[in-house]
Amino acid sequence: MKKILLLGDIHANYPAFKAIVKGIHPDRFDLIINTGDFTVYSTFPNETIQWFRKRKKTICILGNTDRRILRILKGKKLKKPKKEEKRVMYFWTSEKLLPENVKYLKSLPKQTDFSLGPIRIGVFHGTLDDADEELFPDAPEDRFHKLAKDSPYQIHIMGHSHVPYYKIVDGVHFINPGSVGRMFDGDPRASFAILKVSSERISVEHFRIPYPVKEVVKGLKNNHLPDIYSKMFRTGKKLN
Repeated sequence: MKKILLLGDIHANYPAFKAIVKGIHPDRFDLIINTGDFTVYSTFPNETIQWFRKRKKTICILGNTDRRILRILKGKKLKKPKKEEKRVMYFWTSEKLLPENVKYLKSLPKQTDFSLGPIRIGVFHGTLDDADEELFPDAPEDRFHKLAKDSPYQIHIMGHSHVPYYKIVDGVHFINPGSVGRMFDGDPRASFAILKVSSERISVEHFRIPYPVKEVVKGLKNNHLPDIYSKMFRTGKKLN
């Protein structure tokens, strides 16, 4: 039996991530998977990336915010997001990232896969065929059937929608651990999941854990960043 910690959409919220790590002791896991979006919307991108950069037994991919940060650092125009209150968060992050953490982001793929015995597992920020797709649990069943039909994987681990769920469709397991750092459902607690895999059984548990939101709010205020993000972290809601 392999025990895997599933994380995603940390969004530079290191206080939330640290609360999870303190509570579950990562050395207990055979593997730690991060579905991307290390960066943007909080002020601890370096601390977040450094934790993964220095740790073994991790599988990480880029999220859409990470890819946009790399685009800015290449000197390319940022087409999205359009709202200035969002754009300022991207440019702040691109200015603060340390070179070694930029190098680490550049080394990561948009998606990846691996095997545990006979079980093939795909890791995506969005979905198998669209890195920017927000796949919600209440999406049309046809969409899940299509992904299952076209997939070489028995397990899909996904992020981006910030909604924790676990569905089995046509024998394919679809898992989203929710967002560590920026939940939208009115519950500001950090979200993560634990996956257990053996040749006979696949099981998933989702968890929510409180963290010191005031540390995130303080970081935003100290850097003179838009107050709307403080409100979002306090309430666990998407307000823009």
